Amino acid sequence: MQIELLDTFLDLIETRNFNRTADRLGVTQSTVSSRIRTLEGLLGKQLFIRNKSGTEPTVAGLRFVEHARAVRLGWLDARREIQGVGKFENQIRIGIHPDVYQRILWGWLEWVRAKMPKLAIYVEVDYSNQMILDLTTGGLDLAVLYSPQHYPDMHYEQIAEEHFVMVSTRGVTLKELAPADYIRAHYSVLFDRAHKQMLPELENGPVSTGHGGAVVYLLKNQGGAAFVTDAVSKMLSLEGVAEAVPDAPRISHPIYSAVHVRNKHSHTHAWLLKGLKLMTE
Repeated sequence: MQIELLDTFLDLIETRNFNRTADRLGVTQSTVSSRIRTLEGLLGKQLFIRNKSGTEPTVAGLRFVEHARAVRLGWLDARREIQGVGKFENQIRIGIHPDVYQRILWGWLEWVRAKMPKLAIYVEVDYSNQMILDLTTGGLDLAVLYSPQHYPDMHYEQIAEEHFVMVSTRGVTLKELAPADYIRAHYSVLFDRAHKQMLPELENGPVSTGHGGAVVYLLKNQGGAAFVTDAVSKMLSLEGVAEAVPDAPRISHPIYSAVHVRNKHSHTHAWLLKGLKLMTE
């Protein structure tokens, strides 16, 4: 079993959209389709139905969800345990949202390794919904995410504030921006709500994506304008790729840590959260 097949299946269960899953996994739509066909061949059952209204799981697909999560979790646990034999006293599994990991990992891992040299850290980049599910099942010990959701026994804490900035490769103002040049980014429900309120005229652009890496790729290769994080905006400016649109609004967004209540008072978790707050101030 290729673990990529399960990752693709579980992401498609969440998005119900082959193109969205391709964006989120950083692969082509044909790769997503190929992986699902391969998995269906291994199981001998059709897992999804594609029609005009979208993509929906079959009965077999819905029944396979929990099995897929269990196999994926078992594989990750086995790999982490084998890799850490004899090297560390403790291991922890951390999930980070794709559009946050650069900001979080910069400086934080160095801080953690200096404070807790016997702690092995496994970092997984994933989206909020899946990370919360992994926290409930024990697949993750700590998560850093944009969108907390109400689940029993889940504890959230705001650790930082993210700022999204509109940048343009054309050097235009917001008033000069052609809608055809706009790449509509979807970072979270909260971001989408703020975007709709502030810029309703740009809600239905010709290109949209839910993956920050895809936004940067499109800006670099085809040009245009889009919202990116403040850190990415500075990077694109230093590279000479794009500059902030001066009259465009900034969208602020809280960043949260999430832990299961069983780990809320853990000494290790307390140190990790302390480091996160220090590194994201």
